[in-house]
Amino acid sequence: MRDQAWLKLLDLVCHKLGADDARVEIGGKPPDDPRLVWALLEDGRRLVVVYREPREQLAEAQTRLASLLESFRETLAIPSEQPPRSNTAVHRELDHALATLAERTGAETVWIIDDQSPVIWGASEPHSESLDFDGMAQLSRADRLLGETKLSWSELLACAPAESHEKVDAAALSGVALRTVQDELFVLRELSEQGGLAAAGRRLRSARALVEIRERTARERERELTSTELRGPLIQCFAHSIANQYQLVLVFDETYSPLHAAGNVQRALPYIEHLLLSLPPVDPSAGAAQRAKVIRLPRRS
Repeated sequence: MRDQAWLKLLDLVCHKLGADDARVEIGGKPPDDPRLVWALLEDGRRLVVVYREPREQLAEAQTRLASLLESFRETLAIPSEQPPRSNTAVHRELDHALATLAERTGAETVWIIDDQSPVIWGASEPHSESLDFDGMAQLSRADRLLGETKLSWSELLACAPAESHEKVDAAALSGVALRTVQDELFVLRELSEQGGLAAAGRRLRSARALVEIRERTARERERELTSTELRGPLIQCFAHSIANQYQLVLVFDETYSPLHAAGNVQRALPYIEHLLLSLPPVDPSAGAAQRAKVIRLPRRS
C-alpha cells in the first residue's frame, strides 16, 4: 500500500498540474531550476514536479502544489518513517538553508524576525544565543546617535579602546546617548576581534536593515506587503513575508538585483517556511536567549 500511495500521489500531481513528470526525493540540496516546482512533505521528503519549460508564475505553481497536497493529505495517508528531529537539529537546518540562500543571492547575511517579539528565528551566520532583535535595535539606535557626531565606527574601532572611549566622551553626547554608544562600541569591538572589521560592518548593516524592515512592516500593516525593497546609501536589503507574521530579510553590502533576489527567495521559501513553522512554541517572556518560538498557525486550505 505504501508504494501504491506514492504512485497515486505522483500521478495525481502530474494530472492536476499539467506537469510532464513528478518524483519524490530525499536528501541533497533543494532544486534550483525554474522548470521544477517542489514542496516539502511532512516526513522530510521533497515532491518535485517537472515541466518542459520554466514556470513564469513560479509562486502560483508552488501554491497550487501545496494546496493539492493539503487536500489529499488524509486520503493518501503518506507514512512518516523518520523519527522526530530535535529542535537543535531543526534550528541548524534552518540556519543552513539561510546560508545557502545568502550564497545564491549574494547577500552577506539572511535573517528571520517576526513582527512583534524580540526573537531572531534564524540567521545565515553564527551568532550568540543572547543576540535578539532588541540588541539589534540598540545597535541601530547607537548608529543613529553616532551619525549625529563627526565620528565613525571604523575610526573608533581602529583606535585602542581607551582612545576610542575618550573620543566618544568628547563628542558632546548626552548621558543616555553616551552610554548607548559606548556599550555598542564594546559589542562591535568584540566582533571585530573575532572576525575583523568586516564582522562589525556586517552586524551594523544587519541592525539597520532589520530595524527598518520592522518599522516599515508596522507602518504598512494594512497593505499586507509581501515583499519590501530597501536601497540606499546605508541600507541595501530585500525582505519577504512568511506566514503573515515573519520577515525573511536579505542584507547586502552593495547594490543588488531585486529580481534575482526575489526569484531565489521564491524557490527557497517553501523549505524555509516548513522548517520555521516546525519549531515548537516557547513563551517569549522567558527571554529571547531562551529561544521564544513559533506561534502555530492554522494550515492553509
